[in-house]
Amino acid sequence: MPSRRSRSNTAARPSLPTTARPSTRSRPRPSAVEPDPMSQTEQISGADVGERLRNAAEFEPRRLPRLKHMAETWAASAATKISAIAGASLDLTLREVESDFGPELDEAEDDGTMYAPLSSPRFRSPGYAMLDHEALEALISALFAAEPSPPGTPPRTPTDLDRSIVKLGLATIADSALSVFEMIGELRLSVGNIINAAELGEQLAGETDRFILFRFDLTVASLSTTITFALPGALFAPHLRFLREPPKMPPPDREESWSNAIKESFAKSDLRLSAIVTKKKIDLGTIAGFAVGDTIPLDVSANSLIAIECEDQPLFRAHMGRSRDSYVVRIEERIDPAEEFIDDILSA
Repeated sequence: MPSRRSRSNTAARPSLPTTARPSTRSRPRPSAVEPDPMSQTEQISGADVGERLRNAAEFEPRRLPRLKHMAETWAASAATKISAIAGASLDLTLREVESDFGPELDEAEDDGTMYAPLSSPRFRSPGYAMLDHEALEALISALFAAEPSPPGTPPRTPTDLDRSIVKLGLATIADSALSVFEMIGELRLSVGNIINAAELGEQLAGETDRFILFRFDLTVASLSTTITFALPGALFAPHLRFLREPPKMPPPDREESWSNAIKESFAKSDLRLSAIVTKKKIDLGTIAGFAVGDTIPLDVSANSLIAIECEDQPLFRAHMGRSRDSYVVRIEERIDPAEEFIDDILSA
């Protein structure tokens, strides 16, 4: 006879639905050769960081009002210093400030443009100054008070004296920048010898950063030309926040003679002065019945104070009297507009 234990083991049980569990063996494992996406992103970011920093350092000078103000101050200071050593009058003004790469230098083409390298303790790479043959003519005419060459005269090869004159003019402009850019750093620009495009290309070889170009218009007699100073953009990149702020303009000087003339003009203005004996409320019917010869009683006495008004503005209270054949008033007190306003409200 079977035992109870054996019956319980052989009894039929209801089948339950089972869910297939995925095997861990079927999951793809990362291959040792396949790169990790996170490490790949880090490698790309590390390789691209230099380019990103270079792009962040690029800026638009037109959106930097303080930089433009500095350039205008530089032009005015340079014009004053050059005029002090020049024999003829000249005009040096700012044309524009812009950002650009270095000039496209071609050894095969020589258009007579002259260059001068610029160095400074604040520069990691040199800058340069650029001017054409007309600028040479303008500087010679200004410094020696000489007549410029007639229009259409072919340009001549610059002599050593010409190069010295150009260097003197550029050095004078460069010295004027010291006080202008002192809020950024001690610039101390030094102007090198006058060179051609090929020689400048050797000094700027491998330079890929942008330059900030300061273009000045030089006018002497009938000559008008442009002198360009190119400073490395890296000099200004750390100071962008400062350069974006609008410059603090000094208050205009007040011309004392002009101010006194205005005061005298106002002092001679004709104003209407009124002596108001009293103000009385009368109904419309009474006013309509007034006739010539009627007597209107006033609520004042001989000792009452009357109001003195200027252009309908109460100023004083005074006593009225007579001096020979004329009535006169003697000012007794000043009228406070605030008190008058309160009195009018209370009496209403």
